[in-house]
Amino acid sequence: MAEHRVNRQIRAREVLLIDQNGEKRGVVPIQEALTVAQEAGLDLVEVAGNANPPVCKVLDYGKLSYQSKKKKQVAAKGKTELKEISFSMKISDHDIETKMKKARQLVEKGHKLRFNLILRGRERAYADTKGLEQLDKLTSRIADICVVEQKSKGMIGNRLYAILSPLKKVAQ
Repeated sequence: MAEHRVNRQIRAREVLLIDQNGEKRGVVPIQEALTVAQEAGLDLVEVAGNANPPVCKVLDYGKLSYQSKKKKQVAAKGKTELKEISFSMKISDHDIETKMKKARQLVEKGHKLRFNLILRGRERAYADTKGLEQLDKLTSRIADICVVEQKSKGMIGNRLYAILSPLKKVAQ
């Protein structure tokens, strides 16, 4: 949200004034609007600068900026992000456990996951069998808290992938 012009920053000569009770006062000169705001102990804030004449409200600017900041925080909190975790065909059991623990933490926070199985050299020849089998093993280890949303049918570059999204009850 763009910053609003406040009090003396408003450049228009006349404005459509809305008072602190939300009632339209009509088109008034800027000086009169500033006087009304000062008498109420509040600020004159330009809410629609592109309108003709600009629309100004009498309100507490500090409160308005605080509320808009809080709205942004709530909007940012609700967003989920796609997190990637990469595995190779030769990964050890302990490394799998470590990555699965991290994957569980991410799913519990509500993020989507992308498991990448990276195939090197001769491993690529077995992508359709052993590669998909390994990917299924990895996704089944975390199947209690998330579902497979999308899975690669074949290799893309040197990778196989699966996209997992959290179950509703876990994300809440």
